[in-house]
Amino acid sequence: MDQNNKQVAVIIPAAGKAMRFGASKPKQYHLFQATTMLEHTVNIFISIPVVSRIIIAVDPDDNLIHTQSFITNPKITVVNGGSSRTASVFHAIQALEPNHLSISVVHDACRPWLKEQHFLDILHEFNLSKECKGIYPVIEMVDSLREKRNNDLVAVNRENFMQIQTPQIFDTSSLTVALKNAVDAGISLTDETQAMEDSGFKVQAIPGDRSNLKVTYMHDLNLANTMNLRIGRGIDFHKLQPGNGMILGGLSIECELSIVAHSDGDIVLHALADALLGAGGLNDIGFYFPDTDSQNQDLSSLIILEKAMSLLAHKGLQPSNIDLVIICEQPKISPHVEAMKAKLANLLAMDTGDISIKATTTEGMGIIGKGNGIAVYAIALLKKLI
Repeated sequence: MDQNNKQVAVIIPAAGKAMRFGASKPKQYHLFQATTMLEHTVNIFISIPVVSRIIIAVDPDDNLIHTQSFITNPKITVVNGGSSRTASVFHAIQALEPNHLSISVVHDACRPWLKEQHFLDILHEFNLSKECKGIYPVIEMVDSLREKRNNDLVAVNRENFMQIQTPQIFDTSSLTVALKNAVDAGISLTDETQAMEDSGFKVQAIPGDRSNLKVTYMHDLNLANTMNLRIGRGIDFHKLQPGNGMILGGLSIECELSIVAHSDGDIVLHALADALLGAGGLNDIGFYFPDTDSQNQDLSSLIILEKAMSLLAHKGLQPSNIDLVIICEQPKISPHVEAMKAKLANLLAMDTGDISIKATTTEGMGIIGKGNGIAVYAIALLKKLI
């Protein structure tokens, strides 16, 4: 079998009490955007074909594990953890014996921002390594460090230290031996590479990923939120003509003008959709709804916005806040701002307080100033859902 196609087992130690997190229940069960951190972590591996088994070690008195959305997935096995991380991982790896897999991955339960490609890159490096029995990701320290020595804090050179991450990948047989040695010796270790090194197995460090954060304290969730923001801008211009009203932001506006457009002409939703798509690193609305396609004649712009939101959802992105500026002489926008915000909030699953709509004119300058045009500038901030 090709080394790169070998099936692997993933072990997730989740038996800790997480007292430093400061919540009423273990942090792996803390809800983050309607899903527990453990669900986020496990779901990463469920979707990866090369992962054939996921073994989760939990506290023997843990009843919450059975409420998790993944619990009936055929890849999942739940085992009782031990009194330490080392013991928990050892219990988990013993569950592999009936269906032995030669590669075992250990990943922290509360490290839910692992990128699938990063995991596959680490796995690829492990498969390339012929001499090493394990591989682990590291990142350089960026803060100054001090070492506790009795009652003093002594400055040390941060370049001599590295921060260790998971996932860590090992030869299953070697890891089993290393963990047994540690358990028999009564040693509790903070990661599995230490057990491997203590047993004489060669392991290799490779560059990690700074976005692959581990949640230890409650405020770590706030830090992660600030790292997963994207911004996009959308701009649209249309001519105006005499008519019997227009649609702006999904609302019908009564006036003696109409918008010249191939679709329904909702310039607000057009600019907004382009801002959302831009923030998501996607194509503009013309790519998905070309005006050369007769099927898009008089198309409802609600469909355009729904398409943008669907594409963002597929990438795990959600609008965080929206800022719109509408520029025209007529119709007057301010009487419709609150209703428009409520409409957009419903369409985008947002709070109205996260949506700003402003209106201005060009003070009589240009085609817009003469009442023959309308423009909308939109900025969208997206957040990444873990």
